[in-house]
Amino acid sequence: MAGLIILGLVSAVSIAASVYLYTQNTKLKSDKPDISEEEAIKLASDKASKRIEDAENEADEILSKAKTKANKVTEEANKLDAQLVERETNLLKRERLIQKRVDEANSLKEDLQQSKQNLEKIRKKLEGRLEKISGLSKEEAKEKLMREIEEDLKEYHAKKIREIEKKVVEESDEKAKEILVETMQKVSTDYVGETTVATVKLDDEKMKGRIIGREGRNIRAFEKATGVDVIVDESPDAIALSSFDPLRREVASIAMKKLIADGRIHPGMIEDHVSKAKSEVAKEIKESGQELAEEADWPGIDPGLLKLVGKMKYRTSYGQNLMAHTIEVIRIGAALAQELGADVDLVKKACLLHDVGKVLTHKVEGSHHHLSGEVARKYALPEKLINAIEAHHLDIEPQSIEAVIVYLADAISGARPGARKDSYESYIKRVKGIEDAAAKVAGGKASEIYAIHAGREVRVIVKPEMIDDDEAVVLAKKITDEIEKSQTYPGTVQVTVVRESRAVSVAK
Repeated sequence: MAGLIILGLVSAVSIAASVYLYTQNTKLKSDKPDISEEEAIKLASDKASKRIEDAENEADEILSKAKTKANKVTEEANKLDAQLVERETNLLKRERLIQKRVDEANSLKEDLQQSKQNLEKIRKKLEGRLEKISGLSKEEAKEKLMREIEEDLKEYHAKKIREIEKKVVEESDEKAKEILVETMQKVSTDYVGETTVATVKLDDEKMKGRIIGREGRNIRAFEKATGVDVIVDESPDAIALSSFDPLRREVASIAMKKLIADGRIHPGMIEDHVSKAKSEVAKEIKESGQELAEEADWPGIDPGLLKLVGKMKYRTSYGQNLMAHTIEVIRIGAALAQELGADVDLVKKACLLHDVGKVLTHKVEGSHHHLSGEVARKYALPEKLINAIEAHHLDIEPQSIEAVIVYLADAISGARPGARKDSYESYIKRVKGIEDAAAKVAGGKASEIYAIHAGREVRVIVKPEMIDDDEAVVLAKKITDEIEKSQTYPGTVQVTVVRESRAVSVAK
């Protein structure tokens, strides 16, 4: 390759020299006709020699560089060849190593398979020996083992469950006591036992005679209009109004105070003031209902329901005022609901209505909590709220934590020392039973029925257009027989049937 380069350079130089000599010769002939041909040839020869020498030097330099580059390329090629050889050698070594490991793995696999077959043979022999020794087949032994494991697990689980239940009961009892104690402390209230007698103060002793009236006509008219027993005894400056019904007693008390303030006491004024007293009591009932509704945060309560709730102020439960009891139950229930994360609004509403049926028990047969539930259904309240109302004595299954809270709140309120009096409630039931027995016999013939003198007398005011005097006598006997048959009472009960006719005309 280097020889070809040199040969090419020499040829190029020769051609260049020939061209140059010809050009110079032609130029000399034209420019310097006085220079001889020999001198021109010598001059051209010298220049050609110099050019050839320069060309040879340049060719040597190019050749030297080419050789150097060729040597470098050769060295790099040799290095690459060496690296390739080394890599090929390494690959061959790795291939042999991998093949060796593959052969070892195959050998181990074969040994493992053989060991597995041997173990299977040994296992079958052992199973046969075990079946022969135990007298049980494989399936029978497996079933027996599973039964034993299940029994052990049952015993273990039962033990764990008992331990957990015991721990939960201990912790829950302690937590429940803390919550109840804290709630009762927050809602501590005072109690004033309800009585069956209201006392009216008199400014003048002579007023007693005016209250009694000529031959007792005023006091009889008052008792007939109000259904209470007026007690005028030796007590100075006071008379007593006795009735088991707080509503009647309140009406009578208001009417009596108005009569005393007016000073004009006669049957006509008595009826007029009793009517006004009933209007005042109706207004008071509405205000009491609003107070209870506000306590329960129930601003949109139905007006009919509001009226029933307001009557709680004039009802008692075992000597405990029903309105005071309801307020306390609402507060206790709300505190418990907050502690337990329950629906506070629902609990308050259920507590408000849980005893509303007691307002109706003197008119409708049935347990008061069932009547409370019916009242709630009548006003289309939610079923969850109705269940919380009905279930507060647990004869109906509570369906929510709110129902249980209402039960607890009612029980806490009623169980406070001094809150209730069983004897008083028994007395109320006895007197109420006497009135109910009279109403059962009289039916629609009676306009008013009052038990007075602590249940020792019952007065039945009949409609004169539906019964005559002879029938009134017979009715009194029938009522007496019914009371004797169905009621239990100390001493005797006098039955008085009152029949009177009135003619009313208005002058205009």
